[in-house]
Parts: sequence; C-alpha cells; structure tokens
Amino acid sequence: MQAQQFGELIEPSPVPFSFNTPGWYVTGVLLLLALLWGVWRYMRYRRRNRYRQEALRWLGERMVVLHAQQEFMQQLYEADMLMKQIAMQLYGREKVAPLRGGEWIRFLNQQTRRRDDFSTDDGLLLTDTMYRKPHAVSAAETDRFISKTSNWIRFHKHAPGNRL
Repeated sequence: MQAQQFGELIEPSPVPFSFNTPGWYVTGVLLLLALLWGVWRYMRYRRRNRYRQEALRWLGERMVVLHAQQEFMQQLYEADMLMKQIAMQLYGREKVAPLRGGEWIRFLNQQTRRRDDFSTDDGLLLTDTMYRKPHAVSAAETDRFISKTSNWIRFHKHAPGNRL
C-alpha cells in the first residue's frame, strides 16, 4: 500500500571514480611527505651508525689475520683498544681513559642494551694479559671475547646529546 503512494524508487547513476578530486591530491602529498620523512630518518640512522659498520669490518679483518698467526693476546689487546676508542669518542676521554679491569667491564655493560654481556672473568683476562703477567690465552677465550666485543659494538647506546 505504501509503495503505491511514492511510486518506484529512482536510483542515481553511479559516481565515476577519478583521481582528479582534491582529497586524492591531499592524500598524495601526505604520502609523499611520509615517504620523504622515512627516507630522511633512515639516512640519518645510517650516517649516525656508519662507524659501527666500519669498526665491525675492521675487527673481522684484523682478527682473521691475528688468529691465523695465533696472536691471541694481540687479538684481545686490539679488540679492547677498539672498544676504548669508540667509547672515548662517544662518552669522552676523561670518563673512559682511566677505566681498567672491573671498572671497564662494568662501564661496558652499562653502555649496552644487552646487560652483563661481559663478565668479571673478562675483566681478569684483560687485566692479566695486558697489565700484569702475560699468560697463555686460548683460542676459545679469545673467540668468546671477540664475539662479546662485536656484540658491544653493535648494541652499545649513544651518549645523550652525542651526534656521532
């Protein structure tokens, strides 16, 4: 009964799809800005962390040479000095240079996202081989220390306000 009162429903013709509307222009500009912002952030991240890649590359190449020559104490020394150089650049010479043994190990563990990577045994190993009596260092001990060194280089935190 009510259908007769109003007659047949007239449906409008479908609206054609088009990118020529202002909404698509705004969406395109926003997407382009988001893409540019993402590229800028990625490039900034890569530039800021380039030293990590260079340090890891140097560490790998140098350790292969020293391992082949069975210079295990020299491997420990050079890995430790590499971490010292990085830490001095990031956290300042005055803070890092005087650290030795256990203090150095605590400092390394505090500056990484992976807490307690280095142990007190690592501190004793460094102290004994570099500052006290030289003793025979095994390849396994050296390999463990080098692995921890590369992890520290990968995962250490930047000092607040440091733009390295």
